[in-house]
This record gives sequence, C-alpha cells and structure tokens, in this order.
Amino acid sequence: MRSWRSPARLLALLFVAVGILAPFLANDVPLLARADGEWSFPAVAECFGGSTPGPGDLSWKSWWSRLPPDSEDFAVMPPWPYGPTETDRALYGAGPSLAHPLGNDASGRDLLARLVHGTRNVVFVGGLAVLLAGLVGTVLGAAAGYFRGIVDIVVLRLIEIFVCFPALLFLLLAASLFGDSRIGLILVMASLFWTSFARIVRGEMLSLRERDFVLVARHLGIGELRILWRHLLPQLGSQIGVTAAFGMAAAIVAESTLSFLGVGSSRTSTSWGNLLFHGSEHAHTGGWHQWVFPALTIVTAVMCCHLLADQLRRRQRVAELGA
Repeated sequence: MRSWRSPARLLALLFVAVGILAPFLANDVPLLARADGEWSFPAVAECFGGSTPGPGDLSWKSWWSRLPPDSEDFAVMPPWPYGPTETDRALYGAGPSLAHPLGNDASGRDLLARLVHGTRNVVFVGGLAVLLAGLVGTVLGAAAGYFRGIVDIVVLRLIEIFVCFPALLFLLLAASLFGDSRIGLILVMASLFWTSFARIVRGEMLSLRERDFVLVARHLGIGELRILWRHLLPQLGSQIGVTAAFGMAAAIVAESTLSFLGVGSSRTSTSWGNLLFHGSEHAHTGGWHQWVFPALTIVTAVMCCHLLADQLRRRQRVAELGA
C-alpha cells in the first residue's frame, strides 16, 4: 500500500480522475436540475455528445443564478461552475484572481475549466493509444520471443519498418489524412508506440523461455499457450508498466504538439497544446498566465509519467534482487 502513496502515482491517478470526470468537475451546466417539475442531468448528457437546453430562453447557469430562495426548482452545479466555452466579456485576458485562480484567456473563458477539459482529451487520446499499443506490442513481442522461427523474423521486420518512420512527420501526415478524427489519431499513435512494447517483451521472453520451470512445465504436458499466458506474461508486468509510462509521456507530447500546430482532432476541442498556442499569441501583451499554466501542466504530466516509470523500474530491480 505504501507504494501507491508516492507523489508520482497519486498525481497520475489525479490526472486520470480529472480527465474522466472533467464534465462533472468544471462545467456551466448542472449535474442535476429540477425545472418546472421535470428532472434532468445536463452534465451527463454532455458526456455522450448531447446537450440539454436550459429552461425557457435562458442558459442553465443564468436560470440557476436567478432562482429565488423559496423556489421548488433547484440545480446542483459542479464544484467549479465554469464551462470551457463560457465567455465573460468583462474578463477578456484577465489575470489570476480569487474568482478565477488561473485567470481568463483572451476570449474571457476560465483557464482552469479549459485545462480540466484539456486533461480529458489527453487521457482519452493518449490512454487509448497506449492501451492499444500495449496490447498489440505485447502479443507480437511475446509470440516472437517464445516461438522464435518465422514468427520472430516477421515481427522483427515489422518493427524495423515502423521504427523507420519519423514520429512527428508521420503524425502530421496522419492528421492531414484523418482530419478531426480522434479514432484516426489514436490508431496512428498506437502504430508508432507498439514497437517499444514488442522489443521489450521479446527480449524478456527470450530469457524466460529458457528457465528451468518452463522446461518442467513442458515435460508435465502443459500446453505452450498456457505456459505463455499463465506463467511467463505475468512476470513481465513491471517491464510493460515502465514502457506504458514512457509511452503515455510520448503521447502527451505528441498530442500537445499537434494541437499546438493546429492540426488533428484538437482543432475542434479543448487541448493543452491549443491553450499553449493561443496563450503564446498574447504573451507580448502581458497575458503571461495564458501560456505559463498550460506549459506547467504539460511539463508536470510528462514528468509524472517519467517518475512513475522510474519507480516501477526500481521496484522491478528490488524484486529481482530479492529473488
């Protein structure tokens, strides 16, 4: 239990939780509302791509702010009642304050709310890309290292082919082909990251397949796939975790780079790189907060991934020494 209390792991869990729960943490629509005797869940509807219109001709927040104290209607707003696209003309480029700790951007939008929703984009795109890359790379690497022969040759040739592509140029090409498709970006990132998993797993499997317990299992009549799945792959958890942590850091940098350049799915969504780009445009006018906080968020997330990978690697070494 003590290992889970490390700052890196707690911060990683915080990033994931914020990304998953972003619409329920920072939004200008209620979590739960009762209007004219009808119940609705506007924040939940937003998670599935829909939006429930506010009562009458008002927005949800305007309706909520005008409710009299003795009204039977009510609304439960998120902990941070500001949406990523909500604008305030009186706060164009306003600096940090008590009401808005990170300030507002050039359009009067709350920067904290936009960073929270940018975390959702990073967790969704980067997390799914690393997960898919881990599944493909682990399966191919394990098969190549354990069965050898023609399987090993084919997997090695595939790794060599995919490693030859310059990552940034390949991502830019894919962004121009897939446009705003998040699924396309996830598939392209996974195609770049799976080679890291495959090489690590293959190298470890070459060593594990020669261990005495594997030979004993074969003589006992245990099938090759059962040996691979039940006895060998569970021993590679730390190595796969280290590779996944580094992969997530690379995914954050890649997604932020594409959004900073204005290509890919981030053109139509809130992203850390997009916030950094728009903030840099106003750096010369004194809007330091518009680029400093997005930059710090990106750096913190990447450092968190690297620290997490380092902790997993040290735990692996301790386990090997103990064995």
